[in-house]
Amino acid sequence: MNQSKVGTKKKASEKTYPRPAWVKKSIVAEEELCPDCFKVVGSKSRYQLVCMLGKSDGMTVTELTKRMKLTQPTVTHHLNTLRSVDAVESEDRGRERLYRLNRGAHCFDECKIPF
Repeated sequence: MNQSKVGTKKKASEKTYPRPAWVKKSIVAEEELCPDCFKVVGSKSRYQLVCMLGKSDGMTVTELTKRMKLTQPTVTHHLNTLRSVDAVESEDRGRERLYRLNRGAHCFDECKIPF
């Protein structure tokens, strides 16, 4: 068996996506990209939350759940992931919590992830 062909075959489930516009041209390997930013854009639903929050003055989990058509635990999980990299801020309002995009976060300010 030819050694150069071993391990190069892609699985049917693996997809190749185009390079996001926010990734600098000078970056040639995945290892050079910021791991925090991958948390933000690593899930389509999570990035949709970022975009939704970026276009609002703040939203509750209930509002996000209805708009995203996801379950409340899923939305909460994504918001907690975004909070772990300082991409969202929250403010308690009575029995609810209002979530806002932290526009000054590293991922948006330095890495220039669009929202």
